[in-house]
Amino acid sequence: MVTGINSYIFMTAIIFGLGLFTLLTAKGSVRVIIGLSILFSASVINIAAFSGLNNFNPEAQVIIFLTAFVCLLNITTGIALFINHYKVYKSNMIHEIVNNE
Repeated sequence: MVTGINSYIFMTAIIFGLGLFTLLTAKGSVRVIIGLSILFSASVINIAAFSGLNNFNPEAQVIIFLTAFVCLLNITTGIALFINHYKVYKSNMIHEIVNNE
């Protein structure tokens, strides 16, 4: 049985929804980072699914690699910002970021 592109689109839609739900309901900084990484993972899976639609495409594999690399850079920047916030305010709760400004 061959898995079609619709299965991948459905799977990435579910993963994207879970990541968005996690991101919107997060109160701690760790959950925000987890939500962002789930969102980025859904986009990388979707790009990989479309790259293998017809034939093996090495250019698409490079795009997947670069997309994953940029996503990891964004996540590490977020972690660095949250570590800096924790050092200043001694808390990792998101609502305190907005209230302290």
